[in-house]
Amino acid sequence: MVVLTEMFVSRILKTPVIDPQEKRVGRVKDILISIGDQFPRVTGFLIRTEDKHLKVLTIGEVDRIVGKFILTQSTGERLVLTGVRDGDILLRRDIMDKQIVDTGGARVVRVNDLKLAKVGSEVRLIAADVGLRGMLRRLGFEWLAGVFRVNVPDTLIGWNYVELLEASLEKGHITIPHSRVEELHPADIADIMSHVDTDERRAIFAALSDKTAAESLHELEPKIQAMLLMTVDTKKALGVLNKMPSDEAADVLGDISEERTEELLRLMRPKKAQEIRQLLKHPEETAGGLMTTEFISLSKGMTAEQTIDRLRETSPDAETIYYLYVLDEAGKLAGVLSLRMLIVSQPKKPISEIMVKKVITVNPEMNQKEVASVISKYNLLAVPVLDDNGVMLGIVTVDDVIDFILPPISRRKRHMLG
Repeated sequence: MVVLTEMFVSRILKTPVIDPQEKRVGRVKDILISIGDQFPRVTGFLIRTEDKHLKVLTIGEVDRIVGKFILTQSTGERLVLTGVRDGDILLRRDIMDKQIVDTGGARVVRVNDLKLAKVGSEVRLIAADVGLRGMLRRLGFEWLAGVFRVNVPDTLIGWNYVELLEASLEKGHITIPHSRVEELHPADIADIMSHVDTDERRAIFAALSDKTAAESLHELEPKIQAMLLMTVDTKKALGVLNKMPSDEAADVLGDISEERTEELLRLMRPKKAQEIRQLLKHPEETAGGLMTTEFISLSKGMTAEQTIDRLRETSPDAETIYYLYVLDEAGKLAGVLSLRMLIVSQPKKPISEIMVKKVITVNPEMNQKEVASVISKYNLLAVPVLDDNGVMLGIVTVDDVIDFILPPISRRKRHMLG
């Protein structure tokens, strides 16, 4: 098969198809591909025949693809044409003008044209054109660049860096994997989900692992978080919530309906569900609403060596381990020690002798701005939250109130950087 080295889909559409006797067979309406490979293989051309029927000319029936026509191998009466099958992917119908994820640049773009190339004996989809030149070519105005002597370069994204956003095509018969999206940073995934429509957002979220989905969910706006938890299946929602710290899970659940929240809490692990229920009792804009219940607590009788051994054994997945909190039998805060204090202490030294007993604390009703002020004033990484009886409920970390600490200009820069 003779094929131009490179070609664009926009230039092939409407191209005449002729047989070896130069008899017109029809015109190209679309191009079929087979997904699964990194660079999908072209399997045929959808043509409108001379008798006005839509038929598929398979790639095996093609002798050559040149600039102005496609030549078949067989003559008209011997030419085998088939029909479009369920699950066939058509470039014009299913990909052009659609949104895709550029996983190299972690952005959502619209496809203006598609580039094909001969690879060995096959024709493959190698790139998406998402730039102005692709749009001009598509509309038939590419010549304008030459008239005005303007250099309008192709803006191509290699197909190996592309991920289709549709989770399925043709009513779910074909599923497009999102493995490359999974490899992006959670903040980038969240940014992508923020710029696509509801169905595509839900498809991306459902395809992510529970861990990645949990990390990405935390980066999204509350209304998007709520929509996702309300619309994904219960198994997925539970998997994601179980991977989130209790305070982040409480933040998300606080924005969805009470019925859905109660359903999910009822199905969660009892201990975590109880932690979340406690957090949900506090208004979101207070210390109680901001705090996490995941912190390291120790008993007064432990030595420095025993404490370090315990940290090694339990491998705590707490919000922070820079501060370790010493509690008495009633759960009241007796003191705090930093990781640095612990490491430099003698192994047999009781932690009750090295801990700081005068601890800066806040109550659960304190306003979030006041909490931020306390953390900023005393240069803390976290502040304990105590009830009226001195029982420790949780901690508020500096990242929970960072927007109230940063000056306005720095705050704007932080949001721009994600």
